[in-house]
Amino acid sequence: MHATLDDLPHEILLLIIAYALSFGSVPSNILCVNHQFHNAGVEWLYRNLYFRSPEQLRLFAQMGENAGVVLRSATVDLTGKFTRSDVWQHLREALCKCRDRTEKLGQGQKQIPLEVLCLRLHSYSRDTSHHVFEEALSVANPRVFLWTGPDPDHHFSTAIVAPIASRLCRIFGTWSNIQDITVTNITFSVDSDNSVMPLLPEIPGLRTLYVGQATFLSAGSVAAVFCVNRMASLERVRLVDTYCESIWGSRIRRSDVEKAVQIIMFPQDVVQYEGVLSRIRKILTCEKKTERIIGGDRVEGSVFLV
Repeated sequence: MHATLDDLPHEILLLIIAYALSFGSVPSNILCVNHQFHNAGVEWLYRNLYFRSPEQLRLFAQMGENAGVVLRSATVDLTGKFTRSDVWQHLREALCKCRDRTEKLGQGQKQIPLEVLCLRLHSYSRDTSHHVFEEALSVANPRVFLWTGPDPDHHFSTAIVAPIASRLCRIFGTWSNIQDITVTNITFSVDSDNSVMPLLPEIPGLRTLYVGQATFLSAGSVAAVFCVNRMASLERVRLVDTYCESIWGSRIRRSDVEKAVQIIMFPQDVVQYEGVLSRIRKILTCEKKTERIIGGDRVEGSVFLV
């Protein structure tokens, strides 16, 4: 008895199709094998939306259908491309289209639940559509969120500007499903009034937080996450190449966060202060990843900054 493509389990077929669509030189070729591959491929494509250009996002927002498939993940990867100011409008329209489809399927919700929402693009301080960005991301409710810079790791660039960063942190508080957050190439506000405000709002289900290549991140705002918010589910916080000021200044070390906790809490509540310190030492790591050739905060030996 000879096995045929029709005998492949659906799960294995989807893995093959996912690989071909993600890494093939001509991704659409896999859809031309037969009807089985075509139907499974279309299902995978609409379940896992991946936009590699502003034009793709615009066309889907204006004309796209989701083939009766409930969206699971969405990625906007504009590596090597200029991010136009209307990208947030198109992202909002695309997510609203998918949300409205779930309503037709009897799963109506104000936000569309996603496994993953991934962004790889630049934002700009002079962009006048920051409010549209907030509206766009508020349509989603992901379990995992990633926003990384589109440049290579060794290029220290800013993808998430300060006005967007402040709105992004607010949005995190509206996502009831969020468990894992990764943000890199981000700069925060230099406003001293925010230096002891919690970096994040209270997020009961958050498990992990990764902040990388960040500038103007206040140790006090990190400390306040532990002092003010409960975050009972929080298991790990990683600060990687995060700087108190510019990249020519010093990286944040765990001792900086501990000192900030002391300023916020001690001596008003010694018992709670000791408990917060113990928790910080258990789940917070400050790390160095990319070392500059000359100047700046150079770290020899261990990657951990204590």
